[in-house]
Amino acid sequence: MKRRIRAAVLPLLLLAVTLYFVFNAINGSRGIEAQRRNRDVLVQDQATLISVAARRDRWEARVDALRHHAIAGDMLDQQARSVLDLADPGDLAVPLKSPPAGKAAQ
Repeated sequence: MKRRIRAAVLPLLLLAVTLYFVFNAINGSRGIEAQRRNRDVLVQDQATLISVAARRDRWEARVDALRHHAIAGDMLDQQARSVLDLADPGDLAVPLKSPPAGKAAQ
């Protein structure tokens, strides 16, 4: 019995080592291919980070301009109404007609 156990230990050990390397190769968590994939992902993530940082800087500049009262309240109200297409009931709305197609602006 002891002899059979000793004879089976080495093949089982070699089988375990082989399975370890096979599963690592299938998983792809190591090796040259995995390093290339990781490098490509890193480059994409860095480009995304630069883009997001630029957008954040633009928004921070816009918010900073509002903090320092750089825009008048009535101008902000007028811009908001034009964007939302709203009018105050007390406002006088004057529709503007476009010039006829045949006449040029002088």
